[in-house]
Amino acid sequence: MEAAVAHNVPGVIGDCGGALACATCHVVVESSPIPLPMPSATEGEMLEFTEAPAEPSSRLSCQIKAVPELNGLILRVPGP
Repeated sequence: MEAAVAHNVPGVIGDCGGALACATCHVVVESSPIPLPMPSATEGEMLEFTEAPAEPSSRLSCQIKAVPELNGLILRVPGP
């Protein structure tokens, strides 16, 4: 989320600054080199309030920790 906001990625706002309180950093995981951890119960609840409908691989980008093992991760910002 921080990288997307810093690079003005359209559709990723990050209003809460990563506090898992707003769902304005909704992304869809298109491809990941390693399995991502399952969303927490709180993240799952927040995904119910996204502007664009959540998809099976929807995540809040503030909950994806950027680590070297995720090199090649492909995320899509869903449309409204």
